[in-house]
Amino acid sequence: MPMRLLTPWSRERFFNRDLATQFEEFINEFDRQLSPGALTESETDFTPSLDFEELEKSFLVKVDLPGMKKQDINVELHGDMVTISGERLRETKGESKYSERYYGKFSRSFALPSQVVSDKIHARFENGVLQITIPKVQETLSHSIKIS
Repeated sequence: MPMRLLTPWSRERFFNRDLATQFEEFINEFDRQLSPGALTESETDFTPSLDFEELEKSFLVKVDLPGMKKQDINVELHGDMVTISGERLRETKGESKYSERYYGKFSRSFALPSQVVSDKIHARFENGVLQITIPKVQETLSHSIKIS
């Protein structure tokens, strides 16, 4: 099977190399700006993907942060807002010719539902995934009241 090119056109055929590189950078930046969460973030270099799930006794947030170390990640709670921030540094050993990976600072914020126990939030980082468990307030058990 022939190798597939990253760009569907031949750079030499349609553009000179400098213009094609500038065009690719423009398209990549355009895609990055329209990624989920990018329109609500400020001064970020990339936006990590996250999942927010509701379980029976808690909410679970999973954030993909491959290549990062836990000491480079911050999780903060201010009122009902959780903010996950940090910075992924570029580890280059030579001159970069092509890169689709995003580096730099990031910040994601989301509001917690009101029915959580904020002082029991737990975060752990394993295999490039930050997992935040947010316990729900346990509802009082319903029971029948006998009328006398």
